[in-house]
Amino acid sequence: MSAIQSSVSAPASSNSALGTLKSGQSPVHAKAVEKTAANLERPSTIGPLGILVLLSGICIAVGGTLWAIELDVPYPVAVMAGYCTFIASACLCVALMVLRKTSTKVAQPVSSAAPPATNSMTPAAARGKPNYAAWKLVSKFSVSDASRLWCDIEPGCPATQESIAWAHAILDAIKRSELIIIPRSGLSEAMRGPEQVNPSWTTEVGRESLKTWAQAHGHAPRFLQS
Repeated sequence: MSAIQSSVSAPASSNSALGTLKSGQSPVHAKAVEKTAANLERPSTIGPLGILVLLSGICIAVGGTLWAIELDVPYPVAVMAGYCTFIASACLCVALMVLRKTSTKVAQPVSSAAPPATNSMTPAAARGKPNYAAWKLVSKFSVSDASRLWCDIEPGCPATQESIAWAHAILDAIKRSELIIIPRSGLSEAMRGPEQVNPSWTTEVGRESLKTWAQAHGHAPRFLQS
C-alpha cells in the first residue's frame, strides 16, 4: 500500500515543483522547464524498428546457439557465438535509438530566443518632456531653446528635424524684424543692430514678442501660454 502511495505522490510532487519554477520564471524558461520535466517523466522509446532488431537478435542468438549444439559444436563456442550475436543486435538497437533521437531534435523547431528588452517609452518621452510650469516663468528664450520648446522638447535635449525647421523660421523672422531680439547682458543697445541682421542660435527673444509672432501665424505653443 505504501509503494502505491509513493508512486502516486511522485508525479504530484514533480508537478508542484514545476509550478513553483513556472511562477518565478519567464514564459520562455517555464516552457523549457516544462519540456524537460515532460522528457523526464516520459519513458524513452526505441521505436518499432529498434524493437524488431532487438527481438530478431535474441531469436537469432538463441536459435543459432541451439543449432550449433545440434551440430555437435562445443558448448563454449556455441554459447559465445550466441552471446556475440545478441551483443551485435543490442549495439544496432542502441545506434537506432541515437539516430531516432537525433532526427527528433532536428525535426523540432528551434524555439526563438526571448526578444531583447525594448524601451517602451515613446520618442517624446525618451527626449524628455519640458517642465512647462517652470518655462512659463521665463521672460526670454534663445532661438535654440524656443525651437525645442515649440516642439515639446526640453532644451538641452537633441534637436529634431521639426525643431530645426522652427529654429530657421525664428531666425528668418528676426532677420525680417518680425521678432525683436534682446541684447545680451553686458552689451550696449548699439549692438542690437548687427545681431538683429545676423542672428544665431544663442540670440534671445522676449516672451511677449515671440507670443505675438506665434499668434500672428496661427500658432499657440504650450510654453508661451499663460
